Amino acid sequence: MAFKDLFKKATEVTKKAVDRAAKEAKYRKKALEIKMEISKAEKSFQKEIERREFEAKREILSQLKMRQLEGVCAAKGISTYRTVIVNGEKKRYKIRNKEELIDIMASHMTLEEVAEVAKRYKVKSRHIIYQFNKWLEEANAALMALKEQRQRELDEYKAMLFGAEADEVETIELKEETEESLEAEQELEGIPSHEVDILDILQDFEPETVRDEEDLEKQLYQYLRARLGGQVQRQVPVGDQKVDIVIGGRIGIELKIADSRSKLQRLVGQVLDYVEYLDEVIAVILDVRANVEIDRYIRKLRMLGAEVVVLEGDIRRKGKSREIIIQDARRKVIIR
Repeated sequence: MAFKDLFKKATEVTKKAVDRAAKEAKYRKKALEIKMEISKAEKSFQKEIERREFEAKREILSQLKMRQLEGVCAAKGISTYRTVIVNGEKKRYKIRNKEELIDIMASHMTLEEVAEVAKRYKVKSRHIIYQFNKWLEEANAALMALKEQRQRELDEYKAMLFGAEADEVETIELKEETEESLEAEQELEGIPSHEVDILDILQDFEPETVRDEEDLEKQLYQYLRARLGGQVQRQVPVGDQKVDIVIGGRIGIELKIADSRSKLQRLVGQVLDYVEYLDEVIAVILDVRANVEIDRYIRKLRMLGAEVVVLEGDIRRKGKSREIIIQDARRKVIIR
């Protein structure tokens, strides 16, 4: 009888330990979900800071005359020329468009440096900077309020989950993001904790029949979104243009169907602009066997520092409409 009682007691202790472990796992999972939410909010906050700061710098610099802007560029070592590929050769052209020059300056100068320039040339900047700092203070307070609210929610969840044993469980604080939670977020979004090779991911892209570039873009966007999660964005403004797809705010992908030389020429011009703003640019070209000297344009893109992915396809016409059939989707030419 004593043995049975001892066995029963041991079973109860084991069951209690398993139950406690299961609750702790739920608690950690809940904390991780909240940390992921906060992390995304912080990333969005940082992007909005960069956007508003850039606009504030542009607003201040726009008050200067072109010759004054050029003088600032000379003092700061900012090039007032841009390079264009003409017949396979690099040619430098003087930037004469004020808006284009302001964009370049705003991307190379801090807000403090722009404020100093404003002071030197006696143009208005105090109100612009005040408005930016006011927004920054309010947005930061809202972010802190979100963290505090989520911490209360987590504490309430802990009390509900553990009941009288809640005080025995160590409280998880949400004040700082841990490496462990960041790695877990990446794994949940399908991103390995090490550096992601986008070209390797593109190797597995298998598009279906498409009608135009927008259709191809949608398919690639959905594919990358499924693999990489929320860091994939579509039609992202860069300079005065929009990149088809941007990953993590630093890798741009531009798609073109190579059925005319004008499209490939436009692609070269787009890449030329994008490389100034993005860490990496990838051109995805659908080769439909048109007589457009595609190899020459690929060489131009490589000279600009872009990666090139070539898909092969055929155009099948149906009356006034057409379909583009992607062939051997796994066999892509990746030119580094």
